[in-house]
Amino acid sequence: MTDYQLQLQTELSLQLQTELVTETEVPVRNALQKWLNPIFTETAKDVDLRFFSTETDELQYRIREIINDNRKSYTFQLPKDDYIHLGIANIADNNHLRIQEGDHGTTMELDMPSKSEFSSLNTGVFTARKLMSIGDTSASFDIHLYMVTCAIAIVIDTTRCDSLVSMRSTIFGAASSFRMYDSLYVYDRDYRVMMDEVEVEMNDPMLAPRRAPGKSLAQYVLMAGSTFPTADNRPWSVEVRTTLTGNRTTTTRLTIGQPVQAGTLRILRAHVDGQGGVQPDEGQEVGASVELDWKDGGEHEIDI
Repeated sequence: MTDYQLQLQTELSLQLQTELVTETEVPVRNALQKWLNPIFTETAKDVDLRFFSTETDELQYRIREIINDNRKSYTFQLPKDDYIHLGIANIADNNHLRIQEGDHGTTMELDMPSKSEFSSLNTGVFTARKLMSIGDTSASFDIHLYMVTCAIAIVIDTTRCDSLVSMRSTIFGAASSFRMYDSLYVYDRDYRVMMDEVEVEMNDPMLAPRRAPGKSLAQYVLMAGSTFPTADNRPWSVEVRTTLTGNRTTTTRLTIGQPVQAGTLRILRAHVDGQGGVQPDEGQEVGASVELDWKDGGEHEIDI
């Protein structure tokens, strides 16, 4: 007889409280917190729990159900043996991540789509790995599932660019798969994750100054995306494409050396200059490369 109890573990970064603190930033913080709620959750909507024989590596027992809870207990019987248990939570409704090679423990992994571009993950995904030895007597196991995805946000001050119409951003450099048996991220494909533009409700109209007639953006534009973590040994980047009046576009590649780890939130701070370039705020170790595409002036590249 085996008694099994699982629990999700997550802790939202204190960056929300330490970086977005001014009066004008409170609406940004509230909007980001709301967007992050399905990602940094302590509730498992669904679980997929698998038990593999360590000798044959074959699947011996599986539990898959909707639980809508942050803790769950199971009692079940397994033959006397040594097992490797691999568990996943919040995978059923994820828009992109899929379980591959799940009939054997050593090959089971979570994969991103084999596409060059796709939208942000819509759920935070949690996993567990534990060796379990089942003998002649009953055994109890307490299993904690930890987040294997992360989140990245960029807060952009738009007040220095009166001609700004819109912007969009994408993330480069995240892992393409996660091997559950080894707890190993694989970086063998390049792709981009499109970040969501998160609506920020500015209660004070003075905090959302109007620009050209019919062209209105809030003081802060908030973009956010969820994906796999970035690598420890190579930089990752966020590309921001701004559109100005007159159908002029500017593309900025922000490059960051410090990795984003699983279960964490990274907030970037930046501002738009008069030409639509996105410049990192002071105090951040972020590089910027700006490319202008202004139809009447040809193409110019500016490295900063």
